[in-house]
Formats: sequence, C-alpha cells, structure tokens
Amino acid sequence: MKPESIELLVSASNPLVTDGTVLAELSRPHLDTNSYLSQVFAFGEDGAPARVSHGWNDSHLDTAGGVFGLLRKGTEGAPQLHVGAHPGAVRRVSDQHLGVTEFALAPSGTEAVFVSRVPEEGRYGTDPLVPATAEAPRRFGRAVSFSNGVGWTLDRPATLFRVDLTEPGLAATGLLGGEDVPEAVALPHPGRDVRDPQYSPSGSVLSVVAAYPVDDAVLDLRATVWIVGEAEASPLELGEVTVRSHVWADDDTLVFLGAALPSGRTDFVAQLGGLFVHDRRTGTTRRLTSDVDVDLAGNLVVRDGIAYMTLVDDGAERIVRIPLDVSTGGAGALAYADLDILSPADHVVTGFALDSGRLVYTAVTPTTPGAVYALSATGDAAAAPALLADPGAPENAVLPQPVSAPTPLGDVHGWVAIPHGEGPFPVVLNIHGGPFAQYTHGFFDETQVLTAAGFAVVYSNPRGSAGRGHAWGKAVQGDFADPAAADVLAVLEAALAAHPELDGERLGVQGGSYGGYLTSMIIGADHRFRAAIVERGYLVPDSFVGTSDIGRYFSEQYTGTDTDNIRRQSPLERARSTRTTTLVMHSELDFRCPLEQAQQYFAALQRAGVTAEMLVFPGENHELSRSGQPRHRVQRFEAMLDWWTTHLAPAAGA
Repeated sequence: MKPESIELLVSASNPLVTDGTVLAELSRPHLDTNSYLSQVFAFGEDGAPARVSHGWNDSHLDTAGGVFGLLRKGTEGAPQLHVGAHPGAVRRVSDQHLGVTEFALAPSGTEAVFVSRVPEEGRYGTDPLVPATAEAPRRFGRAVSFSNGVGWTLDRPATLFRVDLTEPGLAATGLLGGEDVPEAVALPHPGRDVRDPQYSPSGSVLSVVAAYPVDDAVLDLRATVWIVGEAEASPLELGEVTVRSHVWADDDTLVFLGAALPSGRTDFVAQLGGLFVHDRRTGTTRRLTSDVDVDLAGNLVVRDGIAYMTLVDDGAERIVRIPLDVSTGGAGALAYADLDILSPADHVVTGFALDSGRLVYTAVTPTTPGAVYALSATGDAAAAPALLADPGAPENAVLPQPVSAPTPLGDVHGWVAIPHGEGPFPVVLNIHGGPFAQYTHGFFDETQVLTAAGFAVVYSNPRGSAGRGHAWGKAVQGDFADPAAADVLAVLEAALAAHPELDGERLGVQGGSYGGYLTSMIIGADHRFRAAIVERGYLVPDSFVGTSDIGRYFSEQYTGTDTDNIRRQSPLERARSTRTTTLVMHSELDFRCPLEQAQQYFAALQRAGVTAEMLVFPGENHELSRSGQPRHRVQRFEAMLDWWTTHLAPAAGA
C-alpha cells in the first residue's frame, strides 16, 4: 500500500436496520478536495451496496417515528442536522454557526434535539469585523478550559437545542417543502458541556450527559445524566462514576456505560467501562459487570430487557448481550467468563443495530478496513456471521502473524507483519498510544504502508494497555515506562527469534502519544536502534500539567507527584543519554500533547549532541494520523518512509 492509497480505504460504520433494509455509512479520504467523503448505502444479502444519501459527508444516521436524521457537511463548513422521510430526501433543519455535533429524534418523529457549541458574541467569526486576533481577552478560573480538536471551550459551551419538526413543510409527509430553517430553541443548560442526548421510549423523558457543577478550580472527572425539563436541567445522583453513554429502558429505568472513580474523583487509570442500571423510583444504581476483567464501550442498545454493547477484548472489540435482570453485587457481578459474546474474536466492531432477532454490525478485520455483517442476536456462538458487504483493501496487503512473550502478569500479545518477498527485512518496532488503549487484529494502514515499502513491523499490547483487565492496565501507574518497555522489547526479540527473515541489525522504533513517550524512554536507555520517530509524545511531565487539556489529572495519576520520581520517568531527563538519530513529529494545534512538549524534547536532543530533526504539521491536532487532513496524512506517511529508507535501508553493517 502506497501513502496515497489511503483513498482506497473505505470504512463502514453506524449501521441501521429499518423495514428489513440494512443501511450503513461508507467513508474514505478524498485527496483532491482534502476532505472526507461519506454517504449512506443500502446492503442486500446478495447485491452490491446501493447509495442512498447524496451529500458530500453524511454521518450519524438515525431514525424514529418514520423520520430519518443525519449530519451533513460539504468539503468545507460545519455539519448541520438534516431530516426527512427517507435518508435520500432530507432537508436542513439547523443553521448553527459552529455546526451540530450530535442529535436525537423524538420517538414520535415530531421533534429533534441537537448539540451545538454557542460562541460568545464577537468570537469565532460571529462578528465579521472582529478577527480572531482582535477578540477580547479570555478570563477564567476553571481548571479545564480547552480541549483537543476544539480549542477554548469556556466561551463556546456545548448546548442542547430543540427543533420542532411539525412546522409547515417539515412534517414527515412533506419534509422537502420549503427552504426555511425552523427556529431552534436552546434548552436549560447544566453549566457544563452537554453530550449524548437521549429520549426515553415514550418520549416523555429527555436527558443528556454532563459534568457535575463543581467549583471551577476543582478537578472532578465525574459525569452524570441530567434530566432536561422546560425550565431547568437536574442531575441524577449516580455515585462516584463518570457516565460515557446512556439509554432509557423505560421512563424510570436508566441503563448506562460508565467507569467508577473509586479512590477520588480523578482516579481514572485503567478503570474499566461497566454496565450500570439506575432506577429513578428508588434512586438505586447497580453495576452489572465486573470492574476487574470486563471493559465495555461503544454504542449501547436495550431491547426486551437485554442490553447489547461492545467488549474491549485483547486486540478485538466484540458485541456482548447482558440481561438487565442479572443478579449483581460483589461476586455476583458478571465476570468475563460469564459473558455472552456474539461476534468473532478477530473482529473490531465499529457499530451495530438490531432488527427482529437479527444483529447487523460493521467491523474492521485482519483483511479489510471495513465490512458489514449480520448474525443472530440470540447468540449462537458456533454460527459464523454472514458477510453483507466488504469494500476490500488494497492489493497485496500483508496479514500480520501473532507473536507473544512472557511477563510477570502473563504473556504479552502482539503481531509481526512481514513484507512479501525475500528478506532480510529491516524492522520497525511500533508502539501505540494511550497507554490504556490497544492495537487490534484489524487492518492498519500504517502497518500496510511500511510493509509495502519493505519494512517488517512488530507491535504489541504491553502492560498498561486496554483489553486485558484492570491489573494489566494499571501496571504502569507510578512506573510509566519500564514495564511496558520490557514488554515491547520482549515481543521484538521473540519476533526476531521466530522469523529469520527479519534483520536484527537494522532496527527502528516509533510511536505516537504514549507510544512517543515510550519510544523516547527506550532510546534513552537502549542503543540497539539505528533511528527513531517520536510522534506527538508526552515528553515533559512538568509542563504537561499546565499545557495539556488532560494535564491537570493525567500526569499526577500516572507519574505521581514526587519530584524525583517524575524526573526518573521524564523523557527530557533521558534525552541526555540518548544516542539514537531521532525524528520528532508533532501537530501545531495538538492540545492533548502540546507542541511545546516536542519543542523542549527536540532542543534537549540537540543539546545532548543527538542527530535530530523536527517535522511540524500546521492546522492539525492530536488526531492527525486517524482523522487529519488527507493530504497531511499522506505527507506523514511519506516523511516516515523517507526517514526509514534513509536510516534502515543500507545493508547490515554498512
């Protein structure tokens, strides 16, 4: 796969089943416009996908009460809510200056609510005579005031709006009539950014997720469900948890995915996502799943007393079903061994929907970046899912092979991807971010670009990663580098021992975010690598605290507060002993790992006499490699290949 082949990578997501028809979104990068093309397609049992929607970028498809809604944007501009009686016949019903991020349709189809950021007057282009550089100064006391991918948030709060779909020309039978956008009404605001709007099945309860209204200077990661009324929004007391997503089983039964904060309101490290049920009548909340070995995420669907969601599972994300009446409490909470898992162990599920006993889902697999499947929702583990559509992957893709190595907590699992042809091949050790994240079995563009250029790739999920339970994820707390470094190096050595076609003399190492951190720590202590790429890294713990959107709690929870211990875990300190030629890659608008992290580390390398270069992408944030401008994604790959060709391509010993 060549860098520009990202245009061929079609991803599938957000499936929906209506009247027996399977719909899903297919999207891909588009280099000519430097944007993303996304439309809704219909999928049959034996036919090619048929395009249903006709915008440039259509996403978030949903339906209720005979009405369909989606977010639509062009090659430029912000997404707006569009509604209609069919996904291919929708009209715009929002006109928000900063666009719409998510929405919900009332069960009756007569109204919708959506979330949009509301800029203060005179900011963000609301006054054409006031450019960004001439805006008034910002004055605040809140501990968290900006966010990666957004920027400042205090002066553009995420707010819930209601729009009436029964106005003339907007009824479900005539949504194409007229061009006027109906007036949206702002609903009572809880004082913090809102997200995840939901109606109860009857439509009488409307809710959102937002943080508790605590003192501005207080760090508190709790988020709860707020009931939104006509005059006010009121929070539900759900305990020391942070709610990630929620649905209503009925008007009184709230089902949500969330994580506990058991030892303080910033105790987030390796806290597993659990399934909770809250009864509004009694005020009681039950956790149905273990907080030790069950980590739940993704979308949440409740049907007939059964909840469906996604399990983060050792290199996969799989659909599970859990009855809401299961007994809980202590040892009664469902452990991993008790789960009813429906989808295969090598599928990375990106979305699912239910219809009449059938479960339709989209997934990334080892051989494709996106496919659509169907299986029985009743849970026949022996039945293979039916493939409805597979847009395919570039020709000559490499299928990675599993590799593992022992650790004190059990084997660390990983993969080695070996180029086609004869070796010996230079090897790049790749390290993921997080750290509480995981590499998966799924098709990975970065691996395919490297192998197509003749570089073998070794990657794994060391201690600190997700997918292996609480203890595995917490193993790097207070010792942020050494356990994970030992694991990724052990997997590298296991791959070299098992595959003689790998050239152990031509080694490189790279990683992004936490992977950038671990790369920098490894090359500060281990000099076997000819070159390294440190990308968007957590590199200066001291300044990260005050410059990152998560700095006020991330650093202290992972690297602690003791000055000497922080210094021991700091890449800035290890730069003094680094000898590996290093490329430092970063994005200009990264607020997760801010640019100053890279600037300080780059300067430290040069002061230590290390041959180093720096590559900075304008206009990009922390998500460049996943959702950045397509041209920048291609340029990132080209820079990566140029670096490895320069430093690893010569024959061994040259």
